[in-house]
Amino acid sequence: MIPPFVTALILIYFIYDQFEFSSISRISFWIIPILTMYQFFNTVKWSKVNLVIILILILFAIAVGYYQADHTKIRLEETSSTFFRDQNGQEVPIYRKVVTAQGGRHYLYGWLIILIVQILLEVVYLHEKFIPLKIWDVFVEEVIADIFSFTRFVGSEHTSWIIWALISFTSFSYTLWIAQMSPIARRKLFKQDKFVRVAEEDKRK
Repeated sequence: MIPPFVTALILIYFIYDQFEFSSISRISFWIIPILTMYQFFNTVKWSKVNLVIILILILFAIAVGYYQADHTKIRLEETSSTFFRDQNGQEVPIYRKVVTAQGGRHYLYGWLIILIVQILLEVVYLHEKFIPLKIWDVFVEEVIADIFSFTRFVGSEHTSWIIWALISFTSFSYTLWIAQMSPIARRKLFKQDKFVRVAEEDKRK
């Protein structure tokens, strides 16, 4: 049981973090969707009913992912911590380009919508008891999982395929919509942000 004051600090940090510009990394935007997708395929039981549910979840994920990505601010930041001196002895900073994103309140709205759907799935599909304590526990677990991604996979053998599907589809949708809407984010996410210098071929060989 997490102490109340620790829970409050986690919630404050989670909300505050959505209004800060954070670096877009391939690890955070790809690893979680891929791992949750693996868990989905590893636990799903294929049937006609489940296929219909999967299709509905995909359409839902596309809509929520679009809403979140459409309101996400993307910017290219140039930071410098080192420099060199030119021929005149002047300091010339060496810039490091970082692509950052800010989800803001609309990302939080989308996150809450996903959470509500997750709770409904647990009540209707998994027959969990609909009590305030259970809702609060799910809420806190998702906040912690959003901050510390590895915690999502602790005790994952107890998670239903339908929850893995919801998490995976919404994560993939957000990543792909961000890549679609922002050229600089797309270059970062698809590893197109590196410049390679190729020396001329030595034809004398």
